[in-house]
Amino acid sequence: MKRILIAITGFVCALALMICGVSVLSGFSTASEKKGLSASGSGREVTTRDHGASSGWTFSDGTDEYRGFVLDNVLRSSTQGNIHFNLYVPDSYDGTKPYALFVTLPGYQGLHFQGVGINLRTEEFGFVAQDYNRNMIIAAPQLDDWGDTSAKQTIELTEYLLDVYNIDRNKVYGEGYSGGGETMSRVMGMRPELFSAYLQCASQFDGDIEVLAKARTPVRLVVGAHDEYYGAQPSRETYDRLHALYRDQGLTDIQIDRILVLDVRPDSYFSSQDISNQHGRGGHLFANDSDIMGWLFNR
Repeated sequence: MKRILIAITGFVCALALMICGVSVLSGFSTASEKKGLSASGSGREVTTRDHGASSGWTFSDGTDEYRGFVLDNVLRSSTQGNIHFNLYVPDSYDGTKPYALFVTLPGYQGLHFQGVGINLRTEEFGFVAQDYNRNMIIAAPQLDDWGDTSAKQTIELTEYLLDVYNIDRNKVYGEGYSGGGETMSRVMGMRPELFSAYLQCASQFDGDIEVLAKARTPVRLVVGAHDEYYGAQPSRETYDRLHALYRDQGLTDIQIDRILVLDVRPDSYFSSQDISNQHGRGGHLFANDSDIMGWLFNR
């Protein structure tokens, strides 16, 4: 029942974006309107190392585009099955210099069965991120659940992108909102070393805390004080557990503060912006908060 409520919340958020003048259909085009679409998201072929056939991967380009993202590309993995994702690659990318990589996982309303590209139409992380780094490839997967299956697919997709694009390994960023945070937290509990930093928004941490602590991948846990779905307590508990593990490793509080941030936003943060739904509208506020997003990208 809770998942249904989250889906409803997501569509309410999409409606709110439309009311604010951001149409969920604006920027949409088909392959017939824009020739030569590829996974570059730029309407032309870009330089990649290869498409990873030797690693058990095959790849199919999407056929439609939305605001610079090529929609519904499919990575076929011999171990993880079909992985659907939307991809943005700046026009400036030609493979000669390394670019950053950002992987953003949506809430329940943005999963693949909800509709192709619905994650981009209901969440803003993938678009706002472009303001922080113009030289950044952005992947917005649409997976099928919020558990280990999707976590393993996220890892597989990330490894694929790192293999075929020229990526700066010190600038690989992960973010997850709501159910996407549950998934990305599992990624952090499996392969945290793939990422330079992780931003969790309005969610809970379901991954292996000890694996994350060994890697010391920086994490920021952002949630409303009275988030209607998760509440703030799961984030507080995750913070306390990680903090204790880092203290056991001999880190000082100053060192811990550099890699672990608990960010519980008070009711006034929402009410001052005429927001009453901390969970459903938190995704919008957090994506447009320079303190939150800047922490991730300005490291």
